[in-house]
Amino acid sequence: IYLPSLIGESVGHLAIGIDTSGSIGGHELNEFLTEVQAIADEVHPSHVDVLYWDSRVAGHEEYDQYSFKNITQSTKPAGGGGTDPRCVSAYLKEKNLKPEAVIMLTDGYVPDWGNDWEAPVLWTIVRNKNATASVGKTIHIKDR
Repeated sequence: IYLPSLIGESVGHLAIGIDTSGSIGGHELNEFLTEVQAIADEVHPSHVDVLYWDSRVAGHEEYDQYSFKNITQSTKPAGGGGTDPRCVSAYLKEKNLKPEAVIMLTDGYVPDWGNDWEAPVLWTIVRNKNATASVGKTIHIKDR
């Protein structure tokens, strides 16, 4: 993902939602974490909330600009249930988190993309070229 053209050379607060529903295996999770590392390396966010989600937010990790660059070594993915990305927007509201942008990493097999996102949302989809979110911007991660 090349984000600077989308959100500037650096950003403040990002929320990154990582799909950990039952359809996500180790290979997809590794792809997601590779993309998250690229975000850390390219745009240097000042604060990042990483939200692991399935039908609920199952894990919430916070990083600053210094700790985020080591996320692949420190993160603890959680989840494994159903799929409902709307839980991320609801969680952000419930916790009064106000990121500049939300980046959602998913396989795109979702029943409802939601329509109450309070920040711009970028959907990054793996292994499902037919999926296009009904809200925000959709990009597809090329298979490696």
